[in-house]
Amino acid sequence: MTVLSSHREGGVGSSNASEGPPMRYVAMLASVLLLMLTGVVMVLSASNPALIGQDGDAFSKFARHATYVTVGVFLLLFLVGRDYRSWRRIAPLLLGSAFLALVLVLFVGRSSGGSRRWLDLGLFIFQPSEIAKLALVVSLASFLDQRRYFLDRVDRVTAPVALFLALLCGLVVLQPKLGTAAIMGSIALGMLWAAGLPFRHLAALLTSGLLLGLFLTLASPYRRGRVLGFFSASQNSEGWGWQADQSLISLANGGFRGTGLSAGHAQWGWVPEAHTDFVFAVVGEQLGFIGSLAVVILLGTIILAGFRTAQIAPDVFGSLLAAGISFWFFLQVVVHVGGVLRLLPITGVTLPFISYGGTALIVNAAAAGLLLNIARQSR
Repeated sequence: MTVLSSHREGGVGSSNASEGPPMRYVAMLASVLLLMLTGVVMVLSASNPALIGQDGDAFSKFARHATYVTVGVFLLLFLVGRDYRSWRRIAPLLLGSAFLALVLVLFVGRSSGGSRRWLDLGLFIFQPSEIAKLALVVSLASFLDQRRYFLDRVDRVTAPVALFLALLCGLVVLQPKLGTAAIMGSIALGMLWAAGLPFRHLAALLTSGLLLGLFLTLASPYRRGRVLGFFSASQNSEGWGWQADQSLISLANGGFRGTGLSAGHAQWGWVPEAHTDFVFAVVGEQLGFIGSLAVVILLGTIILAGFRTAQIAPDVFGSLLAAGISFWFFLQVVVHVGGVLRLLPITGVTLPFISYGGTALIVNAAAAGLLLNIARQSR
């Protein structure tokens, strides 16, 4: 059932203040905070030994990550108490800022590994693509709410959304960051489905996106190599399959109960980017199957409660906003965990609330604050 149909059937109401916050709100808030705490511990365990030889300071990444978590928690709590409807008014400004940042990063962004993904403003560095995800969800929720009675009109909904996605995702691909662009496109498709866009329109958008993604993958030697490494990881254990093989070894070392904090091999550099792109491998090795399952349950609690919130939000804008954020978290968890388990190609996607990374963590906290505010006001 789409969120719009649930509203038409009367499945909407606002919470009574005397009843206290709904249980799903409490469950989501507790899950987010526990995941952030887990992330602090995992980043410390994943980066400590390697940084001694790299930076001369074993706690440099831990200190930065703890700062990001602190900022994220304060931002989350601030947004929990601020009505999510106010974001409808700033959606154009947020979207315009995201577009401007995506353009600027192509010309004056910090270059690393052949990519330009960071903007350095002196006091802080941020990734425009992460802010673009939040801008996408907020602006698309506002747009679909305004045009909810014209969903069957190609000229009023489907074509404008397709053009908007082509511009936004195209700028991200130019960085290059195809994995993030694919996630953003998938979030948009999920929101369109939740809004009730006709299936034939969804199928056309999905087919176009898949064909374009396939072309961009095959046209780039780097992306093509990653895909080939995924399908033949055992034959490329010293090349493209190295990260995937080492992540599986880490998970195998962890077994059922784990090796204990800072007792695994991932943090010694055997798993590249263990504190960001492969943090779930560190969780699996040091906390074992039990710890990994606990992390997945906490993430699943946020996602499932988010989708339930989308069904019973006070208005259509809140429903679409909650659906978009839930799709966002769901896709990032699937892509990250799938890459670690060698079920999907590696795309360098962080695990929400756990992976090291200032912009991603703070933006995820902001999105969680919006989701929690909608849940507070839902019956």
